[in-house]
Amino acid sequence: MSLEEAQFWQGIGILIKNYHALNKKIFGVVITAVEKLQDSRLCDSSEEELTRCLKEEPNKRTCGGFKLGFKLLPKKLSDNILGTGTVDFVNCSYKCEFASNNIEDFHVRFLNGQLVLAGSEKNPNWLEFVLKPKLMNWSQSQQEESKVKSLSLVSEEKYNDLYKKLKEKHAQRLLQYWKTAQESTDPLKFIYEDLAIAAYLIILWSHTQSEPQAFADLGCGNGLLVHVLNAEGYKGYGYDIRKRKLWSLYPEDTKSSLIEKTVEPNNFRLDFPEIDWLIGNHSDELSPWLPVLAGRLNCSFFLLPCCPFELSGAKFQRRNTGISAYQDFFHYVKRVSQECGFEILEDRLKIPSTKRLALIGLKKTKTRSREELECFVQEELTKYKTGESQIKLRGKEELVRNCTQIQKPIIDSLVLKIFKQLLASQDDMWSGRLPMRNIAQSLTKDELRNIKSECGGIKTLLRNKHEVFEFCGGDLVGIRRPKPPTASQLTKRKRNCFFKLHHPLSCPLSDSECSFIH
Repeated sequence: MSLEEAQFWQGIGILIKNYHALNKKIFGVVITAVEKLQDSRLCDSSEEELTRCLKEEPNKRTCGGFKLGFKLLPKKLSDNILGTGTVDFVNCSYKCEFASNNIEDFHVRFLNGQLVLAGSEKNPNWLEFVLKPKLMNWSQSQQEESKVKSLSLVSEEKYNDLYKKLKEKHAQRLLQYWKTAQESTDPLKFIYEDLAIAAYLIILWSHTQSEPQAFADLGCGNGLLVHVLNAEGYKGYGYDIRKRKLWSLYPEDTKSSLIEKTVEPNNFRLDFPEIDWLIGNHSDELSPWLPVLAGRLNCSFFLLPCCPFELSGAKFQRRNTGISAYQDFFHYVKRVSQECGFEILEDRLKIPSTKRLALIGLKKTKTRSREELECFVQEELTKYKTGESQIKLRGKEELVRNCTQIQKPIIDSLVLKIFKQLLASQDDMWSGRLPMRNIAQSLTKDELRNIKSECGGIKTLLRNKHEVFEFCGGDLVGIRRPKPPTASQLTKRKRNCFFKLHHPLSCPLSDSECSFIH
């Protein structure tokens, strides 16, 4: 596929700031120097001028190119890697060189509508199968001017350095806590995510000179963020409706900071008057309430909104179907924050979560009286005829919604019904595939109601039966053909083989090969 020159320079502009997308060992890129070539001389320039010139039409450019200096920030504890980049508008090329033998130098040219790539002979596959596809994709992508840049409010280098130190200092010990508590949640996701959020908050507080006297994490869950921030010298407390098993394993100073208490929005009071920051870290139903509580308590706040809820606790009702549901909800919470009188900052965190847009309320732009704030809250609560007394909060007991509450005969009959439907969809009895919609339409209303109320839907049911079904891309579901397990996958046989019992051709594996009882 051929490109236009403007598309080529768009791709190079993205590449310059996103080298980490080509190398999983790199966290980010920091540009340290920009010089432009004008009248055969190099003179000082800026990132802004570089970005503007890359977007200009070729006949309107007034310089021959740019020379860049930058640092690659590695994810693991090691020195930053220095590099130089040369933008040559005359020859339509970009050359990148690094002061390390571990990173591949490369040269990209635009010639007759095509990308011509060159590099060392050590790793030609990287040029062809990593760099080239990325550049092609970036060159043809539609750029969102309004998209929030990752870590735009903090120094990326300082953040990366601190995050690496926190991982080295805390990760192994926290992983041991998880094993001791026998937590069912994924420790790597929660540990590294909360360490990243802790690093971000510490750098943000330092950068904005807004270090808290004390903070309160509302809906703190396992208390991990509270523990890490306390360990780093920041006084704070965590509130949650339900105590977690991990709480008992933390040191005494963290244990005494974790409070089992319902955060009921209209009656909540802080137990400690020195608290001047509120944190909402994926705090579910409390997300839209956090700026309201911060406004009432005269606190700053940090919020990572996640599950979309109205102030009433009802599921969020879309305002703008032209954007994603998450962006729509994010805009709603931002508007609530502004109505509470806050000047709002936005940022995008680098964490292992799809919900990583952050709202920060550092100071109020206008003084709102208590009456004005409560008037706005009541308008929101009554908008959908919910009313103040009907705010819905999560119960203290955690609901189990993973099919375990449905009787086994009901599950077995549903699995068999869907399996037979897939069998009938193709002459080849192993290649049957159907869209999820067709499967849903074949089930009765009672069957659908049972699945949705107890396990979240058909998809959860099919995923739980992964030895029988597989997802084949998009919304297609198929029959998973059994394969002999590897040595690491061998398990003690406890259940009968589904295919031996129900497939017309029986199980294709022998008794000794199959992981289930024949």
